Amino acid sequence: MTLSLSGAGVAGAIPLVGFDLGAETGLNPGDAITIFDSGNPGGISLDSAANVVFTFLGSEASNSNGFDVDGSVGVFTAGTAGGTTASFGLGAGFLNFVFTTLTGSATNGGPFGANLSVAFADLGDGSFIALFGDGAGDSDRDDFAVKIAVSAVPLPAAVWLFLSAILGLVSFTRIRRDQKVA
Repeated sequence: MTLSLSGAGVAGAIPLVGFDLGAETGLNPGDAITIFDSGNPGGISLDSAANVVFTFLGSEASNSNGFDVDGSVGVFTAGTAGGTTASFGLGAGFLNFVFTTLTGSATNGGPFGANLSVAFADLGDGSFIALFGDGAGDSDRDDFAVKIAVSAVPLPAAVWLFLSAILGLVSFTRIRRDQKVA
C-alpha cells in the first residue's frame, strides 16, 4: 500500500513568485515537485489496492476547476472548504482521479488537455500533494491543491473479539494448570 510517481515526469520546483497556496499546502518556493503534462505523461500510482484519502487544501484560480475520483464527479470544487476529505477504495495502478477545468481535463496517468499540468510534491511520509495547473495564463500550479495519502485499514470488530477470546482461553488454561500444580 505505497504511493509512488510513475511515468515521464519532469523535475521542477515551486515557483519563486506567484505560488499563492503556501499556507494551505505547507510548500515553499524552491520545494521540489515532479511535473506531468501532455508531453510528459504519468502521475501517482498505488502498488496494491488500498483506501486512499484525498484532502482538499485550496484553490487560487477563478476558473471553474474541479476534482473527480473513481467516477464520482465534483468530489472537490473551488467552493469546497479547505480540509475537506474524501476516501475511496482504489485498486493497484494509476490512481483514478482527474482535475477538470473549463478548457479540458488532466487525468492522472494521462491524457492531459492542452496546456494543463499536474505536479506532485512528495511529503516524505508516503503522502503527496497534487498541484493542478489549469493553463489559464500562468504556470504557478496553484490553481487546485489536493493531498493524497493511503490510510491504514482498520481491523474489523470481529477480529478484536476473536483476539480477546483467544487471550481469555490462554488465561483460563494457565489458571487451571496452576491450580493442578498447587
